[in-house]
Amino acid sequence: MTANTKRTRALSPLRALLYGAVAVGVIDFLYATVFVVFRGRPWYRPWQGVAYALLGPDALEGGYATAFLGICLHFTVATCIVAVYWIASRWIAVLRRKTLLWGFAFGVIAFFVMNLVVVPVTRIGYRPLEWTPFNIGGLLLHAFFLGPAAAYFAGRAEWGSGRAR
Repeated sequence: MTANTKRTRALSPLRALLYGAVAVGVIDFLYATVFVVFRGRPWYRPWQGVAYALLGPDALEGGYATAFLGICLHFTVATCIVAVYWIASRWIAVLRRKTLLWGFAFGVIAFFVMNLVVVPVTRIGYRPLEWTPFNIGGLLLHAFFLGPAAAYFAGRAEWGSGRAR
């Protein structure tokens, strides 16, 4: 692969961040939505649950408005997850070169940080992490899809020299 080919495949840091956030957000959105629909719940229920983190119990009675808020919050969190990897990869070059390996590890870390650090400081509060089918699937999703997606897009970002790596 020539340097010119690498240059055309590289993304600006902002574009890499946005593409990564969309990829992570959409994959996770589809997982949660399909999971609850197969369990006979309305598609918007997980997104009201996300809004619960900000609004408390009233979010569950807010209909589509709180579901929309939850979706916005969800994509904000997805952007933050990608941004953490993106920023770390700026300082630690191996995170850009070994994106599959470090993306897998990052996905596992992101799953536990979300469940054991972020969620407990919201209005949802602390809940012990139970190994339900949803959480097992969520861990696998983070490890094999969300972390690697964040790593992939961070690895495609240009860093000052005009090259992706």
